[in-house]
Amino acid sequence: MKINFLTRVVISSVLCLSATQAGALTLQEAVIAADQYDAGILAQRSLNEAEQQKRIQGFAGLLPVVALNGSYSKQDQPGASYAAGVKRHNYAVTLTQPLFDVAKYATWRRADAMADASEVNYMIAQQKLISDVSDAWFSVIYASRVLDNADKARVAFEQQLNGALKALDIGDQTRLEVDEAQANFDTAVADVITAESQLRDARIRFEKLSGISGNAIPASGMDCIAPGKQPQLLQLKERTARQNLNIRAAEFSLEQSRADLLAANGQHMPVVSVQAAYGNNWSRAENGNYLDEVFGTTSKTRNTNIALNVSVPLFAGGSQVSQSIEASHRKEQSREELVDARRTALQELESAVSGVRSGEARMSAHRNAIVSAKRRMESTQYARELGLRTTIDALNAEKDYFKSLSELARAQYEYIVSSIKLAAVSGDLDYSYLNRFTCPARS
Repeated sequence: MKINFLTRVVISSVLCLSATQAGALTLQEAVIAADQYDAGILAQRSLNEAEQQKRIQGFAGLLPVVALNGSYSKQDQPGASYAAGVKRHNYAVTLTQPLFDVAKYATWRRADAMADASEVNYMIAQQKLISDVSDAWFSVIYASRVLDNADKARVAFEQQLNGALKALDIGDQTRLEVDEAQANFDTAVADVITAESQLRDARIRFEKLSGISGNAIPASGMDCIAPGKQPQLLQLKERTARQNLNIRAAEFSLEQSRADLLAANGQHMPVVSVQAAYGNNWSRAENGNYLDEVFGTTSKTRNTNIALNVSVPLFAGGSQVSQSIEASHRKEQSREELVDARRTALQELESAVSGVRSGEARMSAHRNAIVSAKRRMESTQYARELGLRTTIDALNAEKDYFKSLSELARAQYEYIVSSIKLAAVSGDLDYSYLNRFTCPARS
Protein backbone atom coordinates (compact mmCIF):
# COMPACT_ATOMS: atom_id res chain seq x y z
CA MET A 1 0.00 0.00 0.00
CA LYS A 2 1.58 3.31 -1.12
CA ILE A 3 0.60 6.46 0.69
CA ASN A 4 2.15 9.82 -0.30
CA PHE A 5 0.07 11.81 2.19
CA LEU A 6 2.96 12.48 4.57
CA THR A 7 5.16 13.48 1.64
CA ARG A 8 2.67 16.16 0.67
CA VAL A 9 2.63 17.33 4.27
CA VAL A 10 6.40 17.82 4.31
CA ILE A 11 6.39 19.70 1.01
CA SER A 12 3.48 21.88 2.10
CA SER A 13 5.20 22.59 5.41
CA VAL A 14 8.32 23.88 3.68
CA LEU A 15 6.33 26.05 1.27
CA CYS A 16 4.13 27.46 3.98
CA LEU A 17 7.05 28.18 6.29
CA SER A 18 8.44 30.47 3.64
CA ALA A 19 5.07 32.05 2.97
CA THR A 20 4.47 32.76 6.65
CA GLN A 21 7.31 35.25 6.74
CA ALA A 22 6.00 37.05 3.65
CA GLY A 23 2.32 37.54 4.37
CA ALA A 24 -0.65 36.95 6.63
CA LEU A 25 -1.58 33.62 8.11
CA THR A 26 -3.28 31.25 5.66
CA LEU A 27 -5.64 28.37 6.33
CA GLN A 28 -3.07 25.87 5.09
CA GLU A 29 -0.48 27.18 7.54
CA ALA A 30 -3.00 27.01 10.36
CA VAL A 31 -3.79 23.36 9.59
CA ILE A 32 -0.10 22.44 9.43
CA ALA A 33 0.46 24.17 12.76
CA ALA A 34 -2.43 22.18 14.22
CA ASP A 35 -0.85 18.99 12.87
CA GLN A 36 2.12 19.65 15.14
CA TYR A 37 0.08 20.95 18.08
CA ASP A 38 -3.13 18.97 18.48
CA ALA A 39 -2.68 16.18 21.03
CA GLY A 40 -5.21 13.94 19.31
CA ILE A 41 -3.39 13.86 15.96
CA LEU A 42 -0.02 13.46 17.68
CA ALA A 43 -1.36 10.45 19.58
CA GLN A 44 -2.80 8.97 16.38
CA ARG A 45 0.55 9.44 14.64
CA SER A 46 2.41 7.60 17.39
CA LEU A 47 -0.19 4.83 17.28
CA ASN A 48 0.25 4.50 13.52
CA GLU A 49 4.02 4.29 13.83
CA ALA A 50 3.64 1.60 16.47
CA GLU A 51 1.14 -0.37 14.37
CA GLN A 52 3.52 -0.37 11.38
CA GLN A 53 5.79 -2.68 13.37
CA LYS A 54 3.17 -5.40 12.95
CA ARG A 55 4.32 -5.86 9.35
CA ILE A 56 7.76 -6.87 10.58
CA GLN A 57 6.37 -8.96 13.41
CA GLY A 58 4.01 -10.87 11.12
CA PHE A 59 6.63 -11.56 8.46
CA ALA A 60 9.14 -12.62 11.11
CA GLY A 61 6.99 -15.68 11.84
CA LEU A 62 7.86 -17.05 8.38
CA LEU A 63 11.62 -16.65 8.86
CA PRO A 64 13.98 -19.08 10.62
CA VAL A 65 14.57 -18.84 14.35
CA VAL A 66 18.19 -19.20 15.42
CA ALA A 67 19.10 -19.69 19.07
CA LEU A 68 22.32 -20.18 21.01
CA ASN A 69 22.07 -22.11 24.28
CA GLY A 70 24.82 -22.88 26.76
CA SER A 71 25.30 -23.98 30.33
CA TYR A 72 27.98 -24.47 32.94
CA SER A 73 27.69 -26.55 36.12
CA LYS A 74 29.93 -27.89 38.86
CA GLN A 75 29.13 -31.06 40.79
CA ASP A 76 30.93 -31.94 44.02
CA GLN A 77 31.54 -35.60 44.84
CA PRO A 78 33.05 -35.69 48.34
CA GLY A 79 32.45 -39.46 48.68
CA ALA A 80 34.21 -40.44 45.48
CA SER A 81 37.67 -41.91 45.84
CA TYR A 82 38.79 -40.89 42.37
CA ALA A 83 37.68 -37.25 42.12
CA ALA A 84 36.51 -34.36 44.28
CA GLY A 85 34.14 -32.79 41.70
CA VAL A 86 33.10 -32.50 38.04
CA LYS A 87 32.74 -29.40 35.85
CA ARG A 88 30.38 -29.64 32.85
CA HIS A 89 30.12 -27.29 29.86
CA ASN A 90 27.87 -27.37 26.81
CA TYR A 91 26.60 -25.15 24.05
CA ALA A 92 24.31 -25.65 21.08
CA VAL A 93 23.22 -23.60 18.08
CA THR A 94 19.72 -24.45 16.78
CA LEU A 95 17.86 -23.31 13.68
CA THR A 96 14.14 -23.87 13.19
CA GLN A 97 12.49 -23.05 9.87
CA PRO A 98 8.73 -23.48 9.31
CA LEU A 99 8.02 -25.16 5.99
CA PHE A 100 4.24 -25.44 6.10
CA ASP A 101 2.35 -23.54 8.77
CA VAL A 102 -0.95 -21.97 7.72
CA ALA A 103 -1.37 -20.20 11.07
CA LYS A 104 1.92 -18.31 10.67
CA TYR A 105 1.06 -17.35 7.10
CA ALA A 106 -2.37 -16.11 8.22
CA THR A 107 -0.73 -14.12 11.03
CA TRP A 108 1.48 -12.40 8.45
CA ARG A 109 -1.53 -11.50 6.27
CA ARG A 110 -3.49 -10.23 9.26
CA ALA A 111 -0.55 -8.11 10.48
CA ASP A 112 -0.19 -6.56 7.04
CA ALA A 113 -3.90 -5.70 6.93
CA MET A 114 -3.75 -4.24 10.46
CA ALA A 115 -0.82 -1.99 9.48
CA ASP A 116 -2.70 -0.81 6.37
CA ALA A 117 -5.81 -0.16 8.45
CA SER A 118 -3.75 1.88 10.89
CA GLU A 119 -2.47 4.07 8.04
CA VAL A 120 -6.03 4.66 6.86
CA ASN A 121 -7.20 5.49 10.38
CA TYR A 122 -4.35 7.98 10.67
CA MET A 123 -5.41 9.59 7.39
CA ILE A 124 -8.99 9.73 8.66
CA ALA A 125 -7.72 11.55 11.76
CA GLN A 126 -5.82 13.97 9.52
CA GLN A 127 -8.92 14.64 7.44
CA LYS A 128 -10.91 15.27 10.60
CA LEU A 129 -8.25 17.71 11.79
CA ILE A 130 -8.34 19.53 8.45
CA SER A 131 -12.14 19.71 8.62
CA ASP A 132 -12.18 20.89 12.24
CA VAL A 133 -9.52 23.56 11.77
CA SER A 134 -11.11 24.77 8.53
CA ASP A 135 -14.52 24.99 10.20
CA ALA A 136 -13.03 26.87 13.14
CA TRP A 137 -11.13 29.18 10.75
CA PHE A 138 -14.20 30.15 8.74
CA SER A 139 -16.33 30.32 11.88
CA VAL A 140 -14.03 33.10 13.08
CA ILE A 141 -14.30 34.90 9.75
CA TYR A 142 -18.06 34.49 9.65
CA ALA A 143 -18.43 35.72 13.24
CA SER A 144 -16.21 38.69 12.37
CA ARG A 145 -18.46 39.53 9.43
CA VAL A 146 -21.56 39.27 11.59
CA LEU A 147 -19.99 41.50 14.24
CA ASP A 148 -18.90 44.04 11.63
CA ASN A 149 -22.37 44.19 10.10
CA ALA A 150 -24.02 44.37 13.52
CA ASP A 151 -21.70 47.22 14.51
CA LYS A 152 -22.44 49.12 11.29
CA ALA A 153 -26.15 48.62 11.86
CA ARG A 154 -25.78 49.87 15.44
CA VAL A 155 -24.00 53.04 14.27
CA ALA A 156 -26.58 53.65 11.54
CA PHE A 157 -29.53 53.12 13.88
CA GLU A 158 -27.92 55.32 16.50
CA GLN A 159 -27.70 58.12 13.96
CA GLN A 160 -31.31 57.51 12.97
CA LEU A 161 -32.37 57.63 16.63
CA ASN A 162 -30.50 60.86 17.29
CA GLY A 163 -32.05 62.41 14.19
CA ALA A 164 -35.52 61.25 15.19
CA LEU A 165 -35.14 62.70 18.69
CA LYS A 166 -34.08 66.07 17.31
CA ALA A 167 -36.93 66.03 14.81
CA LEU A 168 -39.36 65.17 17.60
CA ASP A 169 -38.21 68.20 19.60
CA ILE A 170 -39.12 70.52 16.75
CA GLY A 171 -42.34 68.67 15.95
CA ASP A 172 -41.08 67.25 12.64
CA GLN A 173 -41.25 63.62 13.80
CA THR A 174 -43.82 61.41 15.47
CA ARG A 175 -43.38 59.44 18.69
CA LEU A 176 -44.02 56.22 16.73
CA GLU A 177 -41.05 56.88 14.49
CA VAL A 178 -38.86 57.64 17.51
CA ASP A 179 -39.97 54.44 19.21
CA GLU A 180 -39.25 52.47 16.02
CA ALA A 181 -35.75 53.98 15.83
CA GLN A 182 -35.17 53.23 19.52
CA ALA A 183 -36.28 49.61 19.09
CA ASN A 184 -33.97 49.13 16.10
CA PHE A 185 -31.06 50.64 17.99
CA ASP A 186 -31.64 48.49 21.07
CA THR A 187 -31.87 45.37 18.89
CA ALA A 188 -28.64 46.34 17.14
CA VAL A 189 -26.86 46.75 20.49
CA ALA A 190 -28.05 43.28 21.54
CA ASP A 191 -26.89 41.87 18.19
CA VAL A 192 -23.43 43.38 18.72
CA ILE A 193 -23.15 41.78 22.15
CA THR A 194 -24.22 38.40 20.76
CA ALA A 195 -21.81 38.67 17.83
CA GLU A 196 -18.92 39.56 20.12
CA SER A 197 -19.62 36.48 22.23
CA GLN A 198 -19.82 34.23 19.19
CA LEU A 199 -16.58 35.63 17.80
CA ARG A 200 -14.82 35.10 21.12
CA ASP A 201 -16.00 31.48 21.28
CA ALA A 202 -14.90 30.84 17.68
CA ARG A 203 -11.42 32.22 18.38
CA ILE A 204 -11.08 30.08 21.50
CA ARG A 205 -12.01 26.97 19.53
CA PHE A 206 -9.51 27.79 16.78
CA GLU A 207 -6.71 28.41 19.28
CA LYS A 208 -7.44 25.12 21.05
CA LEU A 209 -7.00 23.24 17.77
CA SER A 210 -4.01 25.04 16.30
CA GLY A 211 -2.23 26.77 19.18
CA ILE A 212 -2.48 30.03 17.19
CA SER A 213 -4.43 33.04 18.36
CA GLY A 214 -7.71 33.56 16.53
CA ASN A 215 -6.78 37.23 16.12
CA ALA A 216 -4.29 36.16 13.43
CA ILE A 217 -7.07 35.11 11.05
CA PRO A 218 -7.62 37.76 8.36
CA ALA A 219 -11.20 39.05 8.31
CA SER A 220 -11.14 39.07 4.50
CA GLY A 221 -10.69 35.29 4.30
CA MET A 222 -14.01 34.76 2.49
CA ASP A 223 -13.80 37.67 0.06
CA CYS A 224 -12.30 35.55 -2.71
CA ILE A 225 -14.56 32.51 -2.24
CA ALA A 226 -16.17 31.71 -5.56
CA PRO A 227 -17.87 28.55 -6.81
CA GLY A 228 -15.54 26.27 -8.73
CA LYS A 229 -16.29 23.73 -11.42
CA GLN A 230 -17.30 20.45 -9.84
CA PRO A 231 -16.85 17.04 -11.50
CA GLN A 232 -19.90 15.14 -12.67
CA LEU A 233 -21.71 13.03 -10.09
CA LEU A 234 -20.71 9.81 -11.85
CA GLN A 235 -17.03 10.76 -11.68
CA LEU A 236 -17.39 11.68 -8.01
CA LYS A 237 -18.99 8.30 -7.29
CA GLU A 238 -16.11 6.48 -8.98
CA ARG A 239 -13.54 8.48 -7.03
CA THR A 240 -15.42 7.93 -3.80
CA ALA A 241 -15.48 4.17 -4.36
CA ARG A 242 -11.69 4.24 -4.85
CA GLN A 243 -10.57 6.87 -2.35
CA ASN A 244 -13.09 7.15 0.48
CA LEU A 245 -11.17 6.40 3.65
CA ASN A 246 -14.05 4.77 5.51
CA ILE A 247 -14.49 2.34 2.62
CA ARG A 248 -10.78 1.56 2.62
CA ALA A 249 -10.82 0.99 6.38
CA ALA A 250 -13.72 -1.46 5.94
CA GLU A 251 -11.79 -3.25 3.17
CA PHE A 252 -8.81 -3.78 5.44
CA SER A 253 -11.10 -4.97 8.22
CA LEU A 254 -12.42 -7.58 5.79
CA GLU A 255 -8.85 -8.60 4.99
CA GLN A 256 -8.21 -9.15 8.70
CA SER A 257 -11.33 -11.30 8.96
CA ARG A 258 -10.21 -13.39 5.99
CA ALA A 259 -6.84 -13.92 7.61
CA ASP A 260 -8.52 -14.95 10.87
CA LEU A 261 -10.65 -17.47 8.96
CA LEU A 262 -7.56 -18.85 7.27
CA ALA A 263 -5.80 -19.16 10.63
CA ALA A 264 -8.81 -20.96 12.13
CA ASN A 265 -9.00 -23.38 9.21
CA GLY A 266 -5.24 -23.87 9.42
CA GLN A 267 -5.62 -25.47 12.82
CA HIS A 268 -6.96 -28.59 11.04
CA MET A 269 -3.85 -28.82 8.87
CA PRO A 270 -0.43 -30.31 9.66
CA VAL A 271 2.52 -28.16 10.67
CA VAL A 272 5.87 -29.00 9.09
CA SER A 273 9.19 -27.52 10.14
CA VAL A 274 12.86 -28.40 9.77
CA GLN A 275 15.29 -28.14 12.67
CA ALA A 276 19.08 -28.20 12.63
CA ALA A 277 21.36 -28.17 15.66
CA TYR A 278 25.06 -28.18 16.35
CA GLY A 279 26.71 -28.31 19.78
CA ASN A 280 29.53 -29.47 22.04
CA ASN A 281 29.40 -31.11 25.46
CA TRP A 282 32.33 -31.71 27.66
CA SER A 283 33.08 -32.43 31.30
CA ARG A 284 36.28 -32.35 33.35
CA ALA A 285 36.90 -34.05 36.69
CA GLU A 286 39.05 -32.40 39.31
CA ASN A 287 42.14 -34.54 40.10
CA GLY A 288 40.95 -36.95 37.41
CA ASN A 289 42.62 -40.33 36.79
CA TYR A 290 42.08 -43.46 34.76
CA LEU A 291 38.73 -44.17 36.48
CA ASP A 292 37.36 -40.83 35.22
CA GLU A 293 38.14 -41.90 31.67
CA VAL A 294 36.41 -45.24 32.25
CA PHE A 295 33.27 -43.90 33.93
CA GLY A 296 32.97 -40.88 31.62
CA THR A 297 33.57 -38.23 34.26
CA THR A 298 36.00 -36.62 31.81
CA SER A 299 34.67 -36.57 28.24
CA LYS A 300 34.03 -34.40 25.18
CA THR A 301 31.38 -34.92 22.49
CA ARG A 302 30.21 -33.04 19.42
CA ASN A 303 26.58 -33.26 18.29
CA THR A 304 25.03 -32.48 14.91
CA ASN A 305 21.30 -32.93 14.40
CA ILE A 306 18.93 -32.36 11.46
CA ALA A 307 15.26 -33.20 11.87
CA LEU A 308 11.98 -32.80 10.01
CA ASN A 309 9.12 -32.24 12.44
CA VAL A 310 5.52 -32.95 11.45
CA SER A 311 2.57 -32.27 13.74
CA VAL A 312 -0.91 -33.39 12.69
CA PRO A 313 -3.88 -32.20 14.80
CA LEU A 314 -6.41 -34.96 15.42
CA PHE A 315 -8.89 -33.86 18.07
CA ALA A 316 -9.11 -30.88 20.42
CA GLY A 317 -12.54 -31.24 21.92
CA GLY A 318 -14.27 -29.48 19.02
CA SER A 319 -12.74 -26.06 19.73
CA GLN A 320 -11.05 -25.87 16.32
CA VAL A 321 -14.31 -26.47 14.46
CA SER A 322 -16.06 -23.88 16.64
CA GLN A 323 -13.32 -21.32 15.98
CA SER A 324 -13.64 -21.88 12.22
CA ILE A 325 -17.39 -21.31 12.37
CA GLU A 326 -16.88 -18.17 14.47
CA ALA A 327 -14.28 -16.80 12.05
CA SER A 328 -16.60 -17.47 9.10
CA HIS A 329 -19.42 -15.47 10.69
CA ARG A 330 -17.06 -12.63 11.55
CA LYS A 331 -15.90 -12.51 7.94
CA GLU A 332 -19.51 -12.18 6.81
CA GLN A 333 -19.95 -9.39 9.36
CA SER A 334 -16.97 -7.53 7.89
CA ARG A 335 -18.32 -8.05 4.39
CA GLU A 336 -21.68 -6.50 5.31
CA GLU A 337 -19.91 -3.62 7.07
CA LEU A 338 -18.02 -2.95 3.84
CA VAL A 339 -21.30 -2.87 1.92
CA ASP A 340 -22.71 -0.47 4.51
CA ALA A 341 -19.60 1.76 4.29
CA ARG A 342 -19.99 1.99 0.51
CA ARG A 343 -23.68 2.85 0.74
CA THR A 344 -23.06 5.40 3.48
CA ALA A 345 -20.27 7.04 1.47
CA LEU A 346 -22.47 7.38 -1.60
CA GLN A 347 -25.29 8.81 0.50
CA GLU A 348 -22.94 11.35 2.09
CA LEU A 349 -21.56 12.17 -1.36
CA GLU A 350 -24.98 13.00 -2.78
CA SER A 351 -25.79 15.06 0.32
CA ALA A 352 -22.49 16.99 0.01
CA VAL A 353 -23.00 17.58 -3.72
CA SER A 354 -26.49 18.89 -3.00
CA GLY A 355 -25.09 21.17 -0.31
CA VAL A 356 -22.42 22.56 -2.64
CA ARG A 357 -24.91 23.23 -5.45
CA SER A 358 -27.37 24.78 -3.02
CA GLY A 359 -24.57 26.93 -1.58
CA GLU A 360 -23.61 28.18 -5.04
CA ALA A 361 -27.20 29.16 -5.78
CA ARG A 362 -27.65 30.81 -2.39
CA MET A 363 -24.47 32.89 -2.73
CA SER A 364 -25.55 34.11 -6.15
CA ALA A 365 -29.04 34.91 -4.87
CA HIS A 366 -27.76 36.77 -1.80
CA ARG A 367 -25.33 38.84 -3.88
CA ASN A 368 -28.25 39.94 -6.03
CA ALA A 369 -30.27 40.54 -2.85
CA ILE A 370 -27.54 42.83 -1.48
CA VAL A 371 -27.59 44.92 -4.66
CA SER A 372 -31.38 45.16 -4.53
CA ALA A 373 -31.44 45.92 -0.80
CA LYS A 374 -28.89 48.69 -1.24
CA ARG A 375 -30.88 50.25 -4.06
CA ARG A 376 -34.06 50.00 -2.02
CA MET A 377 -32.35 51.62 0.97
CA GLU A 378 -31.05 54.50 -1.14
CA SER A 379 -34.40 54.94 -2.91
CA THR A 380 -36.33 54.86 0.36
CA GLN A 381 -34.01 57.43 1.88
CA TYR A 382 -34.45 59.70 -1.13
CA ALA A 383 -38.23 59.22 -1.06
CA ARG A 384 -38.25 60.04 2.65
CA GLU A 385 -36.52 63.34 1.94
CA LEU A 386 -39.27 64.08 -0.59
CA GLY A 387 -41.95 63.16 1.92
CA LEU A 388 -43.04 60.03 0.03
CA ARG A 389 -41.74 57.59 2.64
CA THR A 390 -41.64 57.64 6.42
CA THR A 391 -38.71 57.26 8.74
CA ILE A 392 -39.98 53.79 9.61
CA ASP A 393 -39.76 52.81 5.95
CA ALA A 394 -36.15 54.04 5.84
CA LEU A 395 -35.29 52.16 9.01
CA ASN A 396 -36.76 48.93 7.70
CA ALA A 397 -34.92 49.28 4.38
CA GLU A 398 -31.62 49.86 6.17
CA LYS A 399 -32.27 46.88 8.47
CA ASP A 400 -32.93 44.63 5.47
CA TYR A 401 -29.70 45.76 3.83
CA PHE A 402 -27.53 44.82 6.81
CA LYS A 403 -29.42 41.56 7.16
CA SER A 404 -28.65 40.67 3.54
CA LEU A 405 -24.93 41.23 4.19
CA SER A 406 -24.99 38.73 7.08
CA GLU A 407 -26.99 36.24 5.04
CA LEU A 408 -24.37 36.32 2.27
CA ALA A 409 -21.65 35.64 4.81
CA ARG A 410 -23.70 32.73 6.16
CA ALA A 411 -24.19 31.32 2.65
CA GLN A 412 -20.45 31.57 1.96
CA TYR A 413 -19.64 29.80 5.23
CA GLU A 414 -22.09 26.95 4.54
CA TYR A 415 -20.81 26.60 0.97
CA ILE A 416 -17.26 26.19 2.26
CA VAL A 417 -18.35 23.62 4.86
CA SER A 418 -20.18 21.63 2.17
CA SER A 419 -17.15 21.82 -0.16
CA ILE A 420 -14.84 20.45 2.53
CA LYS A 421 -17.33 17.70 3.34
CA LEU A 422 -17.51 16.78 -0.35
CA ALA A 423 -13.72 16.62 -0.58
CA ALA A 424 -13.55 14.43 2.53
CA VAL A 425 -16.17 11.99 1.23
CA SER A 426 -14.51 11.67 -2.18
CA GLY A 427 -11.05 11.26 -0.61
CA ASP A 428 -9.67 14.51 -2.07
CA LEU A 429 -9.28 16.40 1.20
CA ASP A 430 -5.63 17.00 2.05
CA TYR A 431 -3.39 19.96 2.82
CA SER A 432 -3.03 21.01 -0.81
CA TYR A 433 -6.83 21.17 -1.20
CA LEU A 434 -6.90 24.15 1.14
CA ASN A 435 -5.05 26.32 -1.39
CA ARG A 436 -8.36 27.08 -3.12
CA PHE A 437 -9.46 28.93 0.03
CA THR A 438 -6.39 31.17 0.11
CA CYS A 439 -7.01 34.68 -1.17
CA PRO A 440 -4.23 36.19 -3.29
CA ALA A 441 -2.07 38.76 -1.56
CA ARG A 442 -3.09 42.35 -2.08
CA SER A 443 -0.48 44.77 -3.34
